[in-house]
Amino acid sequence: MGTIEPQLAEVIVPVDFPYNYRIGQYLEKYIKGLSEKKIMATKCPKCGGVFVPPRKVCGNCNVIMKEWVEVGPGGTVENYALGHVRVVNGLVEKTDPVEIFALVKLDGATALLASKLLGVKPKDVKKGMRVKTVFKEPPEDNFGDLIGFEST
Repeated sequence: MGTIEPQLAEVIVPVDFPYNYRIGQYLEKYIKGLSEKKIMATKCPKCGGVFVPPRKVCGNCNVIMKEWVEVGPGGTVENYALGHVRVVNGLVEKTDPVEIFALVKLDGATALLASKLLGVKPKDVKKGMRVKTVFKEPPEDNFGDLIGFEST
């Protein structure tokens, strides 16, 4: 009796989850700042940590943060990843050219902000490189108003 080879099937299921979600007053203030080409952050009164995107409670001290500060628009790449694929409506597709995602420490902030790195070739990106924020023109009053970062 022979062996039975397993049958493999590739199934692609598109995923689409549209929904409305109230983002709260802290992220609303952050988004309003983006539409004005400002990056707003919250500052902890106890440890002095500056968080962007802003949050209400400091994760280090468990203290409510009420002080707002503007950070950036310049910053430093602390880490990055090269994206060879992306997910669009639940389907994986190749990207050409490769997309670069960076964790940026904005001037004046202690937390890192993740976004795309624009106009930089993968061979040229490095930890410690200086970048500046790129804003959408005209702004649309949403998260997309911060397009990404470009090298300075």
